[in-house]
Amino acid sequence: MAAGAGGKAGRLQVRKAARGGWTPAKRAAFLEHLAATCNIAASARAVGMAPRGAHALKARDAVFAADWARAIEAAYETLEVRLLAYALGDAEGEAEAEADGDAEAELRGAHFDPRVAVQALGFRKRGGAAVGSGAGTLCKRVSLAELEAVLVARLDALDAQAAAVTGDA
Repeated sequence: MAAGAGGKAGRLQVRKAARGGWTPAKRAAFLEHLAATCNIAASARAVGMAPRGAHALKARDAVFAADWARAIEAAYETLEVRLLAYALGDAEGEAEAEADGDAEAELRGAHFDPRVAVQALGFRKRGGAAVGSGAGTLCKRVSLAELEAVLVARLDALDAQAAAVTGDA
């Protein structure tokens, strides 16, 4: 059965959008909040949705997943800029912007801990992902033949390693 096909006689099944679901406006607001805060749970709650619903949408919608990854990247870039400003002694100017009600500063929160920022950026640089094992990574679709070729090559390499260890060359 082809992807997207289903139902009787291979007809495409169309579902009604769930009431109160992830509308385009909610998606945009979630992504904007995520880019400003890098906080998935808070971003989901800000648009009246559950964090698990955001993760589910990301898993089933490649465009949303790509937008999510860009929002996280933007949040880390913002964190780097804030940390650099702090290091250069510009923390007072940022505090004034937050006190003046700057919307982005308000989303980020008034509290900025440079030690936590350094830890978060270090975790990211080491290849960690706050969203969990590989989540947020876009996958390349490959044909079955390409997949088989890669798997056979890896199995052959494992056989060669095993033979080298046991001396069965």
